[in-house]
Order: sequence, then C-alpha cells, then structure tokens
Amino acid sequence: MKSEGMNWMGKDPTLLNTKITMAVDNGNSFVKASYDAMNQTFMFPNVTVQSDQKRKVILNQGEPIDNLDLEIVSPSIPEGFGRHFQIGVLASRHPRAQAIIGHKAAQMKSQRPETMITTLGALAYAIATKHQADIENGVKRIRAQVKLGIGLPIAEVSEAQAFSDKLTRGVHMVAFRSTPKFEGVEVEMQISLPDGINVDNVSGIIDLASEPKSTLMDKSFGVADLGGIDLDIAFFKPGLQLDDYTSTGFRINLNDIITRIRKDFNAQMGQDLIKSDVNVIERLVNKDYEVKWQGLVKGNIGDIANLYLTELARDVLDRVLDAWAEAPEAEEFLFIGGGATILASYIKDVERQGRPLRFDTQEHSQLRNLRGTFRSLESAMDSGMEVAATVAGDETV
Repeated sequence: MKSEGMNWMGKDPTLLNTKITMAVDNGNSFVKASYDAMNQTFMFPNVTVQSDQKRKVILNQGEPIDNLDLEIVSPSIPEGFGRHFQIGVLASRHPRAQAIIGHKAAQMKSQRPETMITTLGALAYAIATKHQADIENGVKRIRAQVKLGIGLPIAEVSEAQAFSDKLTRGVHMVAFRSTPKFEGVEVEMQISLPDGINVDNVSGIIDLASEPKSTLMDKSFGVADLGGIDLDIAFFKPGLQLDDYTSTGFRINLNDIITRIRKDFNAQMGQDLIKSDVNVIERLVNKDYEVKWQGLVKGNIGDIANLYLTELARDVLDRVLDAWAEAPEAEEFLFIGGGATILASYIKDVERQGRPLRFDTQEHSQLRNLRGTFRSLESAMDSGMEVAATVAGDETV
C-alpha cells in the first residue's frame, strides 16, 4: 500500500512530499504535541543543549523520542546561536542541559530561541514518525506543509504577530543526526497557522467546556493555568465570553523551585543523588519521594518539597484571590496545567475558607491546552481561515 503523500511520479525516490496537521503546547517543563488526531500525542522535557561534537553511540538503538539529536537550520533561530542541538530526554542527561530557569525564565516564551528549537524538533519528530515506514523503505528527505496550532501565555499576547512571523517565515530544515531509526533523514517544513496564535489557558477551557455534562457554558468562572514559569488567570462570562479587563498573567517560576529542591536535597545528602530537574518533577507528580541509590533508600525529598511548595501555593492563592476580587461574579475557580498537578494538594491545604476551587484531573490537566489548541485548529481549518507562509518558487505538495 502506498503511503499518504509519497511522490511516486517524482525522479527522486528518496524524496517524499507530505502534509500534517499538528498542535504544540510548548510548556516550560514539557513540550506536548498532537498530530493528525487529538489523541495521537507525545511529549518530552523542555530541555535543550547545544552540541557541535558527534554523539558517541555504541549501539544506535532505543526510541527516537528519547534520542532527539538534531541539526536545525531556520531563518527564525538567531545567527550565531548554533545549529546542532539535543532536545528532550537526551538533553536532560547532559551536564550542560539548558532547562528554562534563571535568566531564561525571565525571557518571554515567544522570544526564547529554545522555543523555536523545541517546536521545530517536535514537528520534525511527528513528520518522521508519521512516515516511519517510508523511511525504512529508503526515504531520506521529507518536504512537509504543516498546519500548526500553537499558543502563548496571556502576558505575551502583544507578541503574537512577531511569534507568528517567526513560525511562518520561509522554510525550516531539521536533520536527524544520531537519532535511531531516523538517522540521516532531513525534514523541510513550511508552516501555516490556520487559527493564528492562541492564548494558552483559553484553549484549555475550550477543551474542558467540550466535555460531556460540562456546565461551563452557563456560568461565570475563573481559571488559572499553572505552568513551570507562568501563572495565567482568565475570567469567563456565560457563553465562554473571555473578560479581557480582568484577565492577567504573572511569573511564578516553579521551575526555579524544582531546581532548588534538587540542589538542596543533594547538598543534604552530600552527593548528587538526583541528576535532573525532570526527575524531581516526575517524583512530585507521582508523589514518589523516596530516593534510592544502588538499590538502597538514601533519602526523601518530601520535607524539602513541602517547604518550598507550600510557600509557592500561598503566593499562587494570593494572586488568584486578588484577581478574583476584580471579578467577584465568578462562581468558581478552576486550576489547570502541569503546575496545577504538582500544587493542587498544597493549594487545598492553604485555602481555609471553603471557597469553590476546582482542580482538573491529573490525567488531563497537563494536556488541556494542547487538546483545546487542537480543537481550535480543526475548527479554523473547517472554516477555511489561514495565516500562510509563502516562499517564491517552492513547489506545492
């Protein structure tokens, strides 16, 4: 059976032309993406490392998503920034891994080169995975037209046009270096934005309101999208009308606190028992506080985590209540996002007045914005709206 998009009449059997529909939520802790169907989802840690040296590989095996070793050439990555990158799980193992903390956290997501690097990496991975059978049959180059759904925090709405221009500007090229199964494959992408640039937590509400038996359409409510860096607060009136006046955004830097937990624990133990922030996040999400070393229990991060996260929960709740005072007609307040998965129990503990706070399920909280973005993308494509990239002389696919 011929794979979708294969250019069977072309002169070069190693070249494939294709199309893909994709949503990306470039979160500050994890990059989440869906392609072609909302439930066809993958994610990887939002970590990058520049690497000009060839990666040492004994046996080139394992899953591609755990070994994203890429060369990226894009008009939207600043000149001099480099072109060889490891991202995701592979990068998180590197001693020079660049997580989104410190001065990087102070930058806006739309302006960080890392955002473009991980977004393009996610797109290339999805395209290669979609055509893995073609790659096994000798395809080495893929040209893809990407219809992309993506969003920004409320605080960065003013940057939407500039971010859109970066994505839709010209052709982006990603080549897989030592990535197993995809090694030597090059992906060229042109990106269009049928739905423009979304607001992240607004997308999450679209997905929540689409659930069976949801009553959100009929009420006034607030929502907080808790990420690794950003706390976005929005208020909705009946009919899912966003209240522009009372919606706002803050920086909370949960990622920095994750790093402090890791460093404080390692200092307490006198050795680096926890190597990465990603490992701390996984422990907090799964409530797995015991740390083992060579088969023995060496310590527990619970007390250190409780100290930091209780303080952060108070800060988050104070900001939520201050914002809620400006929209007192809101009947309840919802928390979504990966950060809410970690902070939910702490916020419940510090809120003593019995206010109607609601927390998304752990299963869906981290993926709400992604799912809503995909729904919005599908809707925009059905309506025929599109912000497109154009490149003179480029052949259609």
